[in-house]
Amino acid sequence: MKKIMEDILWLIPARSGSKSIKNKNIKLLNSKPLIDYRIQTALSLSKKNHVWVSTDSQLYADIAIKSGATIPFFRPAFLSTDNASSMDVVLHAMDYAETSRLKFDLICLLEPTSPFVYLEDIVKAYNILKQDLSADSIVAVKETRPNTFFIQDDNKYLDELAERLEKRIKLGRQEFKRQVTPSGGFYMSRWASFIRNKTFYTKKTLGYLVPEECSLEIDEPLDWKLAEFLISEEIVDISKIMNVK
Repeated sequence: MKKIMEDILWLIPARSGSKSIKNKNIKLLNSKPLIDYRIQTALSLSKKNHVWVSTDSQLYADIAIKSGATIPFFRPAFLSTDNASSMDVVLHAMDYAETSRLKFDLICLLEPTSPFVYLEDIVKAYNILKQDLSADSIVAVKETRPNTFFIQDDNKYLDELAERLEKRIKLGRQEFKRQVTPSGGFYMSRWASFIRNKTFYTKKTLGYLVPEECSLEIDEPLDWKLAEFLISEEIVDISKIMNVK
């Protein structure tokens, strides 16, 4: 795929210290460090020095460099805690870029925990954002399952749910409007908009629906098993995630 998106700074956050899955960001998934999937996706679309990894670990940095990414700085300790905001991590990288007099039109956050996003979808999202001059940003979304019609606050009795079901005659999936939620696949914003809003989410944020097999977020060990299954059964097409020979 032609490298056509060189006006973007690609930022891949990869702090150490994951608790649910030890060293998750560098754990091998189908013989590749998890972080490598996002690095190769970005490298397939841009220049090496436009693909940055924000990490607090020398080990993680070494692995990222081996994968082809750039480590322009080490993330400070106050941005490496469990409570650190992803938005602050993005702003830290953007401030470094501006201090270094580097110019970008867009910022795109690629989280290692969402490794399966097809190149063509990122390109399409990029084009949509570039063409919609009124939009601030675009983020990957997935269809919610179940529909929020079937969800209520935790309680002893499913009273709210029962009340809704009593009033609803048809319960087929086609009877409900499609609802979406962020998938974690990518977060892309105009540079100036992010500086101004300090978030990817504004009233002018577009949603881009990714294929179901690309909507996995790896947070728990069960998610990791599912990722392995998606690869082994070729449900996910790795050749669409990165340029491979």
